[in-house]
Amino acid sequence: MEIKDIMYLVLWAGLGAYCFFYAHRLSPILYILGGFFVFMFAWYLINDLLPVNLFDGTYNIVFRIICAVFLGVAILAYVIAKRKSR
Repeated sequence: MEIKDIMYLVLWAGLGAYCFFYAHRLSPILYILGGFFVFMFAWYLINDLLPVNLFDGTYNIVFRIICAVFLGVAILAYVIAKRKSR
């Protein structure tokens, strides 16, 4: 494992913990984003531990689809929250 990989793991874990910690104060949307960061942490950790590169081929397509779904759900939750606040 390189130092760059460890930095990414710390980054994703820290962002996920931050989002879950402040979600009850700021916005429930942070639960969705926290889940995304936990997913990113797990994906990078599994990529580092397995001999298979999870950023090539079919795994990369699955990764991008999951990221797009998280993005879509986060945008939808944001729009619904903004409409309710008006």
